[in-house]
Order: sequence, then C-alpha cells, then structure tokens
Amino acid sequence: MERLVYFHICAIIIFAIILFATYIRRATKGTTNRLFVVLMWMGLVSTTADLITELIIRRIPLSQADIIIVNICLYSYFILRNGMIVVYLFFILSVTHTIYRMREASVLVPLLGPYGVLVCALALNPMTHAIFTVTAEGGYERGPHILLLYFVSIMYALGGTGYLIYCKRFLTLSKWISLLSMYLLSFIAIFLQLFIEELLVEPFSTSIAFLLIILLVQRPEEIMDPLVGLPSWNAYKTELDKVIATKQPVQVVAIRFINANQIRTFIGEEIFNLSISEIAFHLGEVCRGYRLSFDLFFEHPGNLYILIDGRDCDLEELVPKLYGAAREQTDDLKDMGVRLIPRICSLSCPEDLRLRDDIISFGHEFFGLVPYGKIYSKASDLVGSQSFMIRTNIVGILNRAIMGHELEMYYQPIYSVKEGRFLSAEALIRLHDSEFGMISPGVFIPAAESRGLILPIGDFVLESVHRFIAAHDMEELGLSYIEINLSVAQCTQRHLPDNMKNLSEEYGVRPDQINLEITETTYENTGEVMEYNLQTLSDAGYTFSLDDYGTGYSNIQRVSRLPLKMIKIDKSLVDDMNTPDGDSIMRNTVRMMQDIRKELVIEGVETKEKLDALTDMGVDFIQGFYFSKPLPADEFVSFLKEHKNMA
Repeated sequence: MERLVYFHICAIIIFAIILFATYIRRATKGTTNRLFVVLMWMGLVSTTADLITELIIRRIPLSQADIIIVNICLYSYFILRNGMIVVYLFFILSVTHTIYRMREASVLVPLLGPYGVLVCALALNPMTHAIFTVTAEGGYERGPHILLLYFVSIMYALGGTGYLIYCKRFLTLSKWISLLSMYLLSFIAIFLQLFIEELLVEPFSTSIAFLLIILLVQRPEEIMDPLVGLPSWNAYKTELDKVIATKQPVQVVAIRFINANQIRTFIGEEIFNLSISEIAFHLGEVCRGYRLSFDLFFEHPGNLYILIDGRDCDLEELVPKLYGAAREQTDDLKDMGVRLIPRICSLSCPEDLRLRDDIISFGHEFFGLVPYGKIYSKASDLVGSQSFMIRTNIVGILNRAIMGHELEMYYQPIYSVKEGRFLSAEALIRLHDSEFGMISPGVFIPAAESRGLILPIGDFVLESVHRFIAAHDMEELGLSYIEINLSVAQCTQRHLPDNMKNLSEEYGVRPDQINLEITETTYENTGEVMEYNLQTLSDAGYTFSLDDYGTGYSNIQRVSRLPLKMIKIDKSLVDDMNTPDGDSIMRNTVRMMQDIRKELVIEGVETKEKLDALTDMGVDFIQGFYFSKPLPADEFVSFLKEHKNMA
C-alpha cells in the first residue's frame, strides 16, 4: 500500500518557514523561545525522517543500505515525534510561567515516565520487534505493540489539554485556543492515521498548529525588541502578570544604565543597541554558568531585567558577576572612549513585593532611593521607606495635588551683577502633599512628565506667575521679569502661543515681563511644532533662556540656532570651580557666551568666594543660596522690599 507523502512535504515547508521567520526576527532568546525553536527542529527532522522512510520503502525489495537508513529514520521519527509532545508540555508550562513546578522529582518523574517507557521499548525493539520491523521483502511493518506509541501520545495530549483548561485564566483567549489547537488537531490526525494508514496527516496537523502558535502566541512584535534583539518591555510585563497569577516565587534583578540617554546620543542608536545586545549576552552567560532558569528583558533607553525562577539563587554571589558583565565594554564603546554606568537592584517576589505595578515601579525608581554611588541595592532594604512610599504612590500624590490645590509657587531671586540689585526671579513649583508632606521636584516633575500629568501642572505654573505679576507692582519690587520653566510637553502643544496670549490679556501682563526657560532635553527634542512655538513667542516679545547648560551635549552652534537671550550655567560647573580644570572650563564658557552675545546666569552660587570669582569673569546674573533659597510668594516679596537698596 503506497502512502501519501504530499502532507509531509507541506509540513516540512511550513516547519522551515517558521524556523526562518523565528531566526530572522531573532526570536530565539528566553526559555519559551528556545523551547519553541527546539520544537520546530524536532518537527522538521522527524517529518523529514518519515518522508525519507516512505520514499525508500516504495522500492521493495530493500538493499542492506536501505534497511539501515530506514531503521535510522524510523527510530529518529518515533523518538523525536513522541518527544515533541513532551517538549510541547514544557512549552505550555513556560508560556504560562508555571514551569517552576517541574523542578520537584515528585512531579518530574511521573511527567517523563511514560516517555521513558517508550524510549526503553524502542531501545529493545531490535531484539523484540514489538514496535516495528524492517525487512528486505516486507519493508516497514508495524509490530504488535505499536499502539504503545499512540497510547503514550494520547496520555500526554490528554494531560496537556487538562492543564491548558486549568491555565485558561493565565492566557488571552486567542493564545489559549492556539495552544489547545495542537492537541485537538493531533487527536484528529492520530485517529485518522491509525485507521487510514496511507493518510500521513499527523506531522502536517502539527505544523498547522505551530503556524497558529507563531501567529497568535509567539508574536515577535509583541515579545521581542526589534532593535536590540531581546525580549521586550511588553514581554516583561506579560511575564510578571503570569508570575503574579501563578504565585510563582521569582527573583528580579534590575540593571539600569544611568547614563544610557547620554551615551546613546553620543555614539548613535545603532552602536548603542549593538552594545546593549553584547552586554546582555555576557549577562546571560553569567546566569547560565550558575545553571539558572531565567529570562532577560530590555526596556528603553537602557534598562535590563533578569527574571530568575525560584529562590535557590545566591544573589550576594551572583550580583558582583552580573555587575562585572554589565561593565564589560564592547569594542565600539572602548574605541569611542565612553562607558555605560550600571546600577543594580534585586527583589524577591512575593516576599518584597507582590503586585506587578509595584515591581515595575520599583525597577524604575530604585535608583532615586539610594545614594548616587551605590552600585547594588536590595528591595528588602528599601521597601517601606518614606522615599519608596512616595515614589510608588506618586500618581495618587500628583492627582491629589492637581485636584486638591496642593501645588504652590516659590520664587528664587536673581542678582544682576551690573546693576547690583535683584532684577528678576525664577518661578519654582513646590508640592506639599497632605499625607507625605513636601515632595521634592526632582521626584514629582519627572514622574509627572512620564505619566502625562505635566501639562496641568505647567498650566498651573503659567497662570500662577501671571497672577503674581498682576498682583504686584513689578517696578516697585525692582523686578523686570519672572522666569518660567517650560516642559517638552508644553513646548510641543500647538496652542501654547494662544495660551500665553490669553493669559497676557486676562492679567494685563506684558510679554517682556516673562522669560521662558527651556532645558537641553527640550532643546534636543526640537520639532516643527516646537520651533514654530518658540519663534512665534519670540516674535511676540517673550525672551528665552537655556537652562542647565553644562549637563548635556550642547555646543555653541546648537545654542546659537534657537532664539535664546540667556544661558543658565548649571550648578555642577560652579561646584567644579574649586579645581584648576573646573575654573578653566568656567572661564572659557563665560568667554564663549560673551563672544556670541548671550547673557549669562550662573546657578547654584553658595559662597562669597564663588560670587567674587564669577563677578571678576564678567557674568551678568547670579542665582543661588548665597543670596536666598526659593521662597513662597509672600516671603519673596518681603525679601525684595528688604533688599531693594542693597546696591
């Protein structure tokens, strides 16, 4: 009886296409992806082996060489084909993130036992011929115990189906149906092939099931970052969901490259991504050296997360090795003379944190909870602290502040060196929460920017400052203007010029009484809308300052491109003036700004010595604690009246 091989040919093509797509999309990292690749290779090799068998046994009588080849192919087919259903069960366990349950011998032995019996039966087959025989005259013939193979496959299929039903709550409906289709199609194919021997549809049904899986479960666009070639941020969140749902004990190691944005800007996106990929490879090598079951994920701009199954890992021993691997620089970085700076934190789930959002928040915030130079931190040392509670509740704090009027404007006077008096001031927002007290702007401003809450805060600042100017006689206070910080989000709002015009008309504030500050971050994100806004506001009479100069990668050419009146030198350059190099940098910076006719505001001046040195350099304005800290509006007005005639 000649059996149909067309289904085999189709199955081989499908397996090959799936493998090609998997490799080309670099979806090969992580436990789940590796198991999927193993399954595809097992399917491709076993189907090819069965196809070769079918083609050879058609030319009976068989030669001795034919018999040897057919035996090799049949043993390969039966071992791999039945092994696929075992590996597929592990694949399901990995997809549902319940594979940790297989570590116990009481579970693993019963799971692998039936397959072990099958392998033993195949090993004894050359002597017993109980599974199959291959002869020159008869070709391939089934043995009396061939049903053992089908029985084992059905056992695993029924067990896997039952487990998928149990795990339905861990999966989306489309993924659950896709995973279940493997068993449903296999059941149909097994019975068809059992009773219609010439209809070889079993491998074909499997290939179709895996085609559904790669389309709906193994979706590279969902689980892989295409630029870095690592499991993505979305995949990390999905895995955390499964960890929480299954109550699996895990350890999370968060690695944050604190200068990632600056390095990426300096060396370019392509080299940066390649460097991250290489560093991730070294981190994986360290974990594999400790025989850990782990997955590694990437989040832009430069965060890596290692999800380690179980609690058996000694993090005190592992983390120094991970830090060394993270510090291992690629050749490209070495050639450019730059270095990524990693900081590491670890946590245990559920002991330290048990909710996904808390784990995610901790991975983002841990760096702000520890001293700047601290390399490694543990969640157990940080969870429960005031700083941690503030950062993990920051969304609620911001919403309370916006809705409950817990925001307040402070003003820091700016001293004019030429006129010898306070000529202006910078408006600075403060947040006093009813539960946590005063919240640092360094905490709530970045949080508001990342969570889309900066616009209402920015609107509050603009209106508050206009109201302050309208309520006071600026000439009597000796003030020419107030400086207001603009965020990137505000600068990219098309209605910003209209908002400023409406506020000006409502409060009777002239444009020349407002100076708008933009940071280097804002400046680097310049687009058409932002350029239009800045130019429109400049034409209307508003002036601009570039804030925090010296903290990024600004150069004179870039500075001269925008309509800037003033440059504000960051406190970090002032602090470095104590060294010969720092003093030289400050003097050259002042000279360059004077050459391109920009007014200079020096921030962070705290001593008479620094004030005198900067005055000798010919700077225009001084701002800092030497004169005054930021003050509430009433105290600020009193301060100005008290020091009005200080010259």
